[in-house]
Amino acid sequence: MKTKEKWYNSPQLVGTLLMFWPPFGLYGLYKSENIDSKMKIAIYGVFVFIIVLFLVIHFG
Repeated sequence: MKTKEKWYNSPQLVGTLLMFWPPFGLYGLYKSENIDSKMKIAIYGVFVFIIVLFLVIHFG
């Protein structure tokens, strides 16, 4: 019996969702078993940096 691969274990799909639909991309990144933990930390860091930069520009 074939096991169906979960959508969040596809790095290409998760990357596409990160660009075009970030909430689902971040969830997929969190759940993914195929993406290296160092890469996950780097991507989360980029998103935090973007959010902080937006807040500084908007409210600063």
